[in-house]
Amino acid sequence: MTGLSFKTRARTIDHLGRGQIADAPTAVSELWKNAFDAYARNVALHVFPAGGPGHTTDVAAIFDDGAGMTRSDIERRWLVLGTESKIEDDEEAPDTFGLPLRPKQGEKGIGRLSVAFLAPATILVSRKAGSPFAALLVDWRLFENPFLQLDDILLPVETFDDADALAEGLPHMVGRLTDNLGTDGSRGGRLSEGWERYDRYEARRGLPSTREAVRRAWSGLPIDRHHLEEWPAFLNLVPRGTAMFMAEVNRELAVWVHPEEVGEEVDLVKERLQETLTGFTDPFADPQPVFDYEVLIHGREGVRRLLGASESFNLEELRLLEHSVEGGFDDRGVFRGKLKAFGQDRGMIEYSPMASPIGRGRDRLGPFEFAIGTFEVDLRRSTHTEQEHARLIKLADEFAGVAVYRDDLRVMPYGRTDADFLGMEERRSMHAGRYFWSHRRSFGRVAFTRERNPALRDKAGREGLVDNRAYREMRLLVRELLRHLAERYFGSESGIRKSEMSAIIARNAAAKAAASEANLSRRKGLREFLRTAGKGVREAFERATTLRTLLQRVAAGEDHTETALIAARLDELGRAAEELRPPSPPAKLGDLEEAWRGFRDDYEELSAEIDALAAETAALMATRPGPSPTDVVRERAQTQSTALARQLDDYSARIDHLLGELSLTWRARIGADKDELRHRVEDFPATIGPDLGLVAALSALDVLRAELTDVFAGRYLPFLSTLEQLRAGINLGDAYAVTEDERAALEDRLRDLQAVAQVGVTVEIIGHEFETLEAEVRRNLSSLPAHCRSTVAYQQALSSHQALADRLRFLAPMQVAGYRPRERITGEKIAHYVEEFFGRTLSDRQVTLTVTSEFRDFIVTDQPARIYPVFLNLINNALFWVAKAANREICLDRRDQLVIVADSGPGVDRDDVPRLFELFFTKRRSGRGVGLFLSRANLGVAGHRIRYARPEDPHVLSGANFIIEFRGLQTNA
Repeated sequence: MTGLSFKTRARTIDHLGRGQIADAPTAVSELWKNAFDAYARNVALHVFPAGGPGHTTDVAAIFDDGAGMTRSDIERRWLVLGTESKIEDDEEAPDTFGLPLRPKQGEKGIGRLSVAFLAPATILVSRKAGSPFAALLVDWRLFENPFLQLDDILLPVETFDDADALAEGLPHMVGRLTDNLGTDGSRGGRLSEGWERYDRYEARRGLPSTREAVRRAWSGLPIDRHHLEEWPAFLNLVPRGTAMFMAEVNRELAVWVHPEEVGEEVDLVKERLQETLTGFTDPFADPQPVFDYEVLIHGREGVRRLLGASESFNLEELRLLEHSVEGGFDDRGVFRGKLKAFGQDRGMIEYSPMASPIGRGRDRLGPFEFAIGTFEVDLRRSTHTEQEHARLIKLADEFAGVAVYRDDLRVMPYGRTDADFLGMEERRSMHAGRYFWSHRRSFGRVAFTRERNPALRDKAGREGLVDNRAYREMRLLVRELLRHLAERYFGSESGIRKSEMSAIIARNAAAKAAASEANLSRRKGLREFLRTAGKGVREAFERATTLRTLLQRVAAGEDHTETALIAARLDELGRAAEELRPPSPPAKLGDLEEAWRGFRDDYEELSAEIDALAAETAALMATRPGPSPTDVVRERAQTQSTALARQLDDYSARIDHLLGELSLTWRARIGADKDELRHRVEDFPATIGPDLGLVAALSALDVLRAELTDVFAGRYLPFLSTLEQLRAGINLGDAYAVTEDERAALEDRLRDLQAVAQVGVTVEIIGHEFETLEAEVRRNLSSLPAHCRSTVAYQQALSSHQALADRLRFLAPMQVAGYRPRERITGEKIAHYVEEFFGRTLSDRQVTLTVTSEFRDFIVTDQPARIYPVFLNLINNALFWVAKAANREICLDRRDQLVIVADSGPGVDRDDVPRLFELFFTKRRSGRGVGLFLSRANLGVAGHRIRYARPEDPHVLSGANFIIEFRGLQTNA
C-alpha cells in the first residue's frame, strides 16, 4: 500500500486571504484585532497618496505598538497558517506589558491574510523589544497563479540592527521577491513554466498579465523613508511594534487620497469605512478597554484624522438620553436592567421570555449584555431641550445603530445602517408608533465574551455571526424584549406615553411661548426704559447742577434757611434718581449695548454727584449755627423716614393695583373653564347615542376627565407655583434673568466649542506639514556657523521660532511639544525683546513704551517660548487700544511680586472683565479672541497667573492694567 498526502497549490493562500473577507473596512478590523492580540495600546491606519517624493503608488499602512516579532516569529508564526493559540494559552502566559489579560480574538490563524484584500504588495516590518528589526516582502498576486506549488514560492526575510540599516536594506530585498517570477535552476524552471502557462491562460481570455503587474510593482521599493518615519518604532519612540505597508491599495482606501474621485459610489465607500471602524472598541464598556485606534489620511495639505477611539457615542451619553435600557440576559434568557422613559428613571425591570433558550448542547446561548437608547424625533414630544435635541439628531447621523461586541471588540458588520440584524426598521414599516424602535435613531449594543458564548462564532467571510441556534436565540430574545418595551413603556399603545405625552407637549409649547414672550417683553421693556429713563437722567443732572450752584452760593453767604431748602430738594432728587435705577440687562444686548452702557455710566455719575452733594450739604449744616446736632439728626431722620414711607406706599399701591387686575383676569379664566366643564362633562350624558354601551360611555368620560385634568393642571399649577415663589421671597425677574443669561451663555459656549472643533480640524490638517517644516528650520538654524549662533540676532530668531512652534503645538492636542530648557529670564531681557520686536511699530504709531527699573530687575526661571509671547500679546493689544487716546503710553512695571502691563487706552468695561480670558471673546473688530486665552493657559501650565487689575491692585496707567504673578519671582536687589 502506498501513502499519499495532500498537495497544496499556491492559490490556496489567495482563497484563504482575499476570499474570506467581505470588504476593506472588515479587512482593516481583522488586522487591528491582531494588534489587540499582540497587547498593543495603540493602532492606526495611515493612507498615503502617490505623487510625493518616492511615492510611485498609493500606500496604506497599519502601525501598532504591540509585542512585535523577531525573524523567528515571522517564520514560525506569521508564515504558518492555522492557529496554536488554544494550546499555547494553556502552556505559557503572554507578556501583557502591564495590561489586563486579553482573550484571543483570532479563531483560525488566517486573519493576517486579510492584508491581501487591501493591497497586492505588502512590506511587513516588526520589532520586539531589545531585538533587531525583522522585515518580510510579499506580493499576494504570486498566489493567484494556480500552476505554482506553494513550496516553490520563497519570500525574502531579513533582519536589520537599526532604523538606518532598515531604510537602506529594504530595497535590496526586492530582487529575492521577484525571483518568484522564474529564474535558473530546478525551482526557477518550475516557476517559469508555471508563469508561462498562466500567461497563456490570461492571454486567451484577454486579461492583463499578472507577472508583468508584479514586475512593474517591484521595479523599485514602493515605500521610502517618509513612510517609515510615520511608524513610532522606526523613530525609536516606542521599543516594539509592527508596521504593515501595503502598496497599490484597494480602491476603498485609495479614494480617501484622491479628492478628484467624487460621486454617490465614492460617498458610499467612504461612509462604509467610517461606519465600520467607528466604535471599533466597545464604547459602552465600563471600564473602557485600553486600546486606542485611529485612521489618518495624508495629503498634500497635511494629515487629517478621520476617526478615532474617542469619537464614539459612549455609555455616559446613552444615560443622558430620554429613553434608555441598560442591563443583561442570563443563561435562562431573563433580562434585568435599568429603565429610563421620557426623561424619568423608572428603576429596575425584569422580563422573562415566552420561551427560554435551550441551555445545553454545543450551540447553547450563554449570558450577554444589552443596552439601547433613543429619543423622540419630534421636538414637541421630547423632554430634551432644543439644543440637546439638535445635537442628538446630528449624533444619530454619525453613530446610530445597534452594534455587537465580543470581548470588547466589534463584530462586523453589525452597527452599520445596512446591518439591522434585529429587524427594527422592518417592524416599524408595519406600525411605526407601536413598534417604536428605529435602527437609524437608536444607540446601543449587544456584548458577550467568547468564554461564555463560544457558539457565537464569525462566518467565514467575517460578514457577521454564524446563523446557528445560539445566534438565533440571542436575536429572538432581544427582539422580544424590544417589542415588550415598546408595548409597555415607549410605543404609541403604552400607558406611559398615553398618560404623559399630552403634558409633555403642552409643557414644551408653553415653555417655548413663555420664553419667547418673556424675552421679547424684557427687551421691549429695556428699550422703553432706556428711552424714557435717559431723558430722566439728563433732567436729574440739570437739577443736580442747579443745586450745586445754589450750594456754592449759600456756602459763601449767611442765609441759613437756604441750606434746609437745598437738603429738601436733594431728598427729592434722590427719590427721582431711585426711580431711574437700571434693571439687570439681558446677556445679549444686541443693538441696545451702546445705549445701555451709556445710560449705566450716566446713572452712576448722577448717583456719585448726589452722594457728593449730600455730603457737602451735611458738612455745611454742621458748621452753621442753629438747632443742636441732636435736633438736626432727629429732623433728618424724620425726613428720611417720610421719604421711605412714601416710597413703600407707592409700591403698595402699585402691587394692589396689579393684584387686582390679576385677580380679575384669573377669575374670568376660571369662569370660562367652568363653562367648558359644564358643556363637555355635565352635558355629556345627553350626547350618548343609543348604540353606545355603558363600558364605552364610561371610558369616554374617563378620557375626557383626564384630558381636562391635564389642561387645567398645565394652566393653573405654573401660576400657583409662581405665587408660591413670590410668597417665599424669590425675585422671579432676577431668577429669569439669570436663567436666560445662562442659556445665552451656553449657546455662546456651544458656538465656541464648535469653533474650537473647527480650529482643531484646521490644526490637524496643517499638523504634519508644520512638523516637517519646523524640523527643517530647526536643523538649518543649528547648522549655521558657530560665530553666527553666538549673535543676538541668532538667539532672537531661535527664540521666535521656538515661540511660534510652541504656540502652534499648543493648539494641536495630538501634537506633543518637544523639550525646551528652562532659562533664567530677567525683566531686562523681556524689555529688550519687546523693544526689538515692536520698535518700528511703536515709532510709527507714536506710542511711548516706559519700562521701569523695578520691572527690569525681576527674575523668573522658565521657558522663553512660554513667557515672551505673553508680553508680545499684551503689548500688541495695548497698541490697538491706545490709538484712541490722546496720550499714547504703555508701561511695564513691577510692584513687589506683581508684574504689571498697563496702557493709557480706554480700559476694559467692567461688564467684560469676567469674560476677558475666555476663548474667542474679543471687542476688536478684526480680533480673534485667542491671545489672552492662550496667555493664561500657557502661564498656568507653569503655575503662573494673569488677571485684569482688581480695585485693590496697583493701577499704573489710566487704561487697561494686567497683573502677572510669576511663581518663584526673584529680584536682583
